[in-house]
Amino acid sequence: MTNYENEYFEGERILYGAENINLNEVTFGHGESPLKEAKNITLTKSIFK
Repeated sequence: MTNYENEYFEGERILYGAENINLNEVTFGHGESPLKEAKNITLTKSIFK
């Protein structure tokens, strides 16, 4: 599993097709469909702006 913690992502489909990821306290800024086609995701305390 890949872990992302306290990260900021911005852009179109930034994690497109990602698999087996943990997202904790992540912020998704401007951009469309940041998790499109992603699989097996754990998402906690995160924000989509």
